[in-house]
Amino acid sequence: MNAERRIKNEAKSLLSKGNWSTALGVFFILFAGVLLILFIQSIIVLGIQVVFTPLFNVLAEVEPLFSLETEDSLGNSIILLLSGTGGYLAYALGFVFLFPLYCGVRRYFYLISNGEEAGIADVFYYLTKKLKSCLLFGLRYGLICILKLLPCIAPAYLIVTAIISNELSTVANSLLTLCVFITGIAGISLWVLWTSRQSLSMYLFIEDDTKPAGFYVKESERITNGPLNKSVRKLTYSFGGWFLLALTGVGMLYFVPYFEMSVATSAKWIIKLSKEVY
Repeated sequence: MNAERRIKNEAKSLLSKGNWSTALGVFFILFAGVLLILFIQSIIVLGIQVVFTPLFNVLAEVEPLFSLETEDSLGNSIILLLSGTGGYLAYALGFVFLFPLYCGVRRYFYLISNGEEAGIADVFYYLTKKLKSCLLFGLRYGLICILKLLPCIAPAYLIVTAIISNELSTVANSLLTLCVFITGIAGISLWVLWTSRQSLSMYLFIEDDTKPAGFYVKESERITNGPLNKSVRKLTYSFGGWFLLALTGVGMLYFVPYFEMSVATSAKWIIKLSKEVY
């Protein structure tokens, strides 16, 4: 039995010991947090429009530049600017709230993989106890992941832009939509490959959150330099079929806890092995 299969079997065993329902609850909290941030963003944008639209309608009677009847008017430009600013503030709030929450989710799985007690409270650990250190780590780690993600999804984004901005025939639209799907999957696969050496960063942070923010990424790159990096990639890509199935909504409740527990279990063994070797 290869290493990937052993890790998956261990993950299934850990989940079957009364942890599956709690694991689903953990992800429900994260999903609810995402919906909350999206709701706050929409409320901010709507609030800006509700507050400023009547004001500009009054100003338009004095100065036509503030009229909202034309798209390129000063009034519409200001509302667009304020709405965009409000949206970015919501994204910033989302990072401050969601990244520590996601770290808490991974903490939950990592504790279980190490045979420790874990529960719903661990999801909120970094929000309530280690927010500053978590955000500093998140800025460093997140920036690397985003910078590597952008070129990977650029082809799919350009195709989507072409579909939206041009009137295309049904056949051309269908072909380009298929291209979006293919380039999107290829881009995500490339991103996973490109960031595989940073994959242990969050688990190293969970083990010891007292180090400088840049330590975890560098240590992950050091540990996964060589055969161990290949093991990380093989485990991730072995879930390719499950990932495609989860995109349809079918099997999502099974796939997400199973994948996260498998990744946490893999990280546990790799980190332990690195301590013995180095």
